[in-house]
Amino acid sequence: MIAIVVAMIVTLALVGGVVGLVLMGIEGRWKERAPRLADRFARAAQHLNGDGQPPKALSRSHP
Repeated sequence: MIAIVVAMIVTLALVGGVVGLVLMGIEGRWKERAPRLADRFARAAQHLNGDGQPPKALSRSHP
């Protein structure tokens, strides 16, 4: 029973995160309320869509 409750809480947190990502990152809603969070969500949305540039720490430089 406890495992079901924990799994449901994790699932609901994941759904809330995805909804926040879509509303703030992709659509730009509520950007004036939380501009830093909206910018981070927008960057995450770009990476999830395949449009973002990889971080310099993860990309190899070719000599």
